[in-house]
Amino acid sequence: MKILITGASGLLGRSVFKQLSNNPTFSVIGTAFSRAGENLIRLDLSDSSAVKASLNDIRPEVVIHCAAERWPDRCADNPDTAWQLNVSSTELLSKHCSEINAQLVYISTDYVFDGTAPPYAPDDTPNPVNFYGRSKLAGEEAVLKNGNHWVLRLPWLFGPVSYLEESGITALLETLREQKPVTLDHWAIRFPTSVEEVAEVLEQCLLKTQRGIQFEGIYQWSGDTACTRFELAHIIAKVCELSAEHISADSKPDFSVPRPYNCQLDKSRLTNLGIKGTEPLPQQLARNLKSFIQN
Repeated sequence: MKILITGASGLLGRSVFKQLSNNPTFSVIGTAFSRAGENLIRLDLSDSSAVKASLNDIRPEVVIHCAAERWPDRCADNPDTAWQLNVSSTELLSKHCSEINAQLVYISTDYVFDGTAPPYAPDDTPNPVNFYGRSKLAGEEAVLKNGNHWVLRLPWLFGPVSYLEESGITALLETLREQKPVTLDHWAIRFPTSVEEVAEVLEQCLLKTQRGIQFEGIYQWSGDTACTRFELAHIIAKVCELSAEHISADSKPDFSVPRPYNCQLDKSRLTNLGIKGTEPLPQQLARNLKSFIQN
């Protein structure tokens, strides 16, 4: 199976590219834009002609669309840029994929929900509370109306990073190491999810596709640990043997851009197919933070 991954230089895309490339069943090609390098093709997803030419040249059977503007604050500050990547480029990509009979897997978010009535099933009615969620929902709608494609919704992501601030989760290690008094959100319930686990989930899905199982519509995946940012900092502190005494809790929502309260995703549509994760959260965190602890 030939697979094309967009955003293969990003937090999620790197792990997906690595996981699938290590499986001899797959032939994997990655694209990137600003961080294209030796192993990745440079591709501007806003350039319809370039996207069409690349797809016609590569002829992938599956395209995993990891490229996105995933920071809610940046989306709010630069809505036109975010809409271009999360919606307009996604719609073009889905249409071009349909033209060559490639199936697009669109990576979406739990932020399509307002967080008032968890857990959310894939067919529950979305109601995003911020621009990021609205842009990703519009991306979902564009994908699903333009061919035999499917959506994978994910929550708060972390994993192997080149610098701690690449994920809001790993960035908490720096907050702990600085030992300066700080207040962290203790209101919004989040579900930290490993990009390495997501890559394994996608691999399992693609292997099932090869065995004739059809994927269509919306699927969801999530880590199993519910925690606030304040609680997660304490989990990381325990894993890394650091003090968290300088951290205090803010139990009221205090965000520059609105966040939903609890967008827990029901992942039973995938688990009922036998799709599963492999590690508990502390083990995932320890593996990804170990090198930063030693430095």
